[in-house]
Amino acid sequence: MKQLVTFVITIALLFSLPSGSLAQLRGAYPPGFAALESGSQGPPGIDIFVPAYVYTSDDIRDDNGHRLPITPRITSVLLAGSVSWVTNVKILDANLGGMLMPLPFLKNSIEGRSLDVAGNFAYSDIFFEPFQLGWHPKPADFLVGYSIVIPTGKYSFGSPTNAGLGMVGNLFQAGTTVHLAKQEPWEFSVLSTYAIHGKKRGTDIKVGNVLTFEGGLGYAFYKKQKQKHPIPIDLGIVYYGQFKLTSDQVNGDKHPLVQTLLAGRKDRVYGLGGELDYFIPSANLVLGAHALDELGARNRTQGVTMMFSIGWMAKSFVKKAPPADNP
Repeated sequence: MKQLVTFVITIALLFSLPSGSLAQLRGAYPPGFAALESGSQGPPGIDIFVPAYVYTSDDIRDDNGHRLPITPRITSVLLAGSVSWVTNVKILDANLGGMLMPLPFLKNSIEGRSLDVAGNFAYSDIFFEPFQLGWHPKPADFLVGYSIVIPTGKYSFGSPTNAGLGMVGNLFQAGTTVHLAKQEPWEFSVLSTYAIHGKKRGTDIKVGNVLTFEGGLGYAFYKKQKQKHPIPIDLGIVYYGQFKLTSDQVNGDKHPLVQTLLAGRKDRVYGLGGELDYFIPSANLVLGAHALDELGARNRTQGVTMMFSIGWMAKSFVKKAPPADNP
């Protein structure tokens, strides 16, 4: 029995699958990338921001949620120079916006929730959202959007030095932020992302479709300053849940061992944590941080997700109200 377990674990590592025979291939959308106010589109303008997405784990769970007896620790880090925009162009009474991450750099790409990967930063996959619509009827905001993950990062199936996932990801999003009080200090948000994947480069392997829910319950308050505008601060509880809805597809004739390892199972995981956002008016900077501890994982790693970001409001397109006529 011991020899059989060792053989299965060795084969899993060779194919960059999680250490253990029940884990699944990772989707293109990382859970926990959005949190508070995830269902709201920003005001019209151009924002430049740099997110730092960090995921760390030394815990792999099987189909029953039991921890596998393997404890190497991995920390995956994504740094991405990014730009987002919201225009005053109206479609169906919604503002048209989008986002581009042209400078993604990834350290430790976890293709199949494996803990056996290299440790150098390398150029990764580009994220492009050409289409987002945002509505702002009180007391709630709504948005829908489409994004594509372009496999520009280095990829070869089974390589421990991959910098990307080697597949196109089509992401369809819809979300809302509901303001829970008259003066709008409390808000609850949810953003759903449905990811459909293409085949991995150079293979006939296709990752199953993945559904992600994320958001939070937040409270906005203001730090008073003498003879200056108060500084807005957002604080809240954040969450996510990610579920694979269809099984990974593998040609059993070409990859019989990979097909056996995937075995038609589907993974899932939940995350719960907190977020703090701070706005610096004098510099037009927004600083944000949130962290979530994972629980309930099946067929994948269970760890901690952290997100740090700095954003600069480069240009505002908000239309100023016309001056009132003198009596």
